Amino acid sequence: MSQPGMRWPVPIFSALALLVACVPAQALEVGVRIGTNLRGAQGVDSQEVYVRAPLPYAVGQPQGWHLRSYLEANAGRLVTRADSLAYGGVAGALWLNSPASPLSLGAGTGPTYLSQATLGHRDFGGHWQFTSHAVVRLAFTPAVSLAYRVQHTTNAGRYSPNDGIDIHAVELRLRF
Repeated sequence: MSQPGMRWPVPIFSALALLVACVPAQALEVGVRIGTNLRGAQGVDSQEVYVRAPLPYAVGQPQGWHLRSYLEANAGRLVTRADSLAYGGVAGALWLNSPASPLSLGAGTGPTYLSQATLGHRDFGGHWQFTSHAVVRLAFTPAVSLAYRVQHTTNAGRYSPNDGIDIHAVELRLRF
């Protein structure tokens, strides 16, 4: 029997499966993120897995600095001392990188579904939220990288109250 906060929405797993099925394996990026909120009276930890795939849109030359679009699907959980919830989402993102540099920058946004509208004392107002993020990534090899990610999740005024949350996370990425 699962806890009410740990039910994973079927649409999120469907999105992950569709993304994996539609993209050649050599283009996929998979990874894990762990993070926490740095503000607020109630500590919230985050654990997440994701799959990212390139979209066909890019600007610039592949051998130099270029901006490339990606689609990402993720699933994770937010945890406090006394409560937890599952979440999942999809996001469009842009990445600025160059094969000559180990550093790259990314930013994106997309809808997020929360399994419950509250987490401890925090009231998100509803299940559907929007998550925006910015990332700085350091590649150790073409296949392995480490990143720092800041993300903000909010209902963007769709519901009242609107207790958003900011998560700072470390990301480990593998590329196939």
